[in-house]
Amino acid sequence: MEVLVKGTDVDGAMGVFVFNHPEIPENPPHAHLGFMKIAFVLEGNYEFRVGNATFSGGPGTLVVVPRGSHHTFTTSTGGRMLFVCSPSGNEEMFLEMGHLGPGATLQQIDEIKARFQTVSLSGKAGAPWRPEGP
Repeated sequence: MEVLVKGTDVDGAMGVFVFNHPEIPENPPHAHLGFMKIAFVLEGNYEFRVGNATFSGGPGTLVVVPRGSHHTFTTSTGGRMLFVCSPSGNEEMFLEMGHLGPGATLQQIDEIKARFQTVSLSGKAGAPWRPEGP
C-alpha cells in the first residue's frame, strides 16, 4: 500500500492510498461505519458489489461506497486501485494491520477493524463473494 495523504496530516479530513492487488477470486463483504470511500481503478479488471448492485470495471472506473454500505470486489487479473476515504480511517486501519506483520492473529485484526468501525456481515450475507460466471 502506498499512502498519498495520511489523515493525521490533514486534520482527519481524508485518507488517500493506492493498493496493488494480486488476483482475488473471492472476497467477503464488509462495511465502514465511520467513513465513505471512493475507489478508482488504475490498472486491471475488477468485479464490484456495493449493496445489492454488482458491476464490472477496468481502468477509469470510479466506484462510490457510501458510509455504512456493504461492499467488496474481486479481480481475475490483479490490478491497482486508488482509494479515497472521508473522513480518514481506511488508510490508518491498513497501516496498523501492516504493522502487525505476517503472524497477526484474527483477534488482533478484528480489534483493529472494530476501532475503525469496519464490520463484516453475518451469516450467508457475510460469506466470501464471488461474481457469477457468464
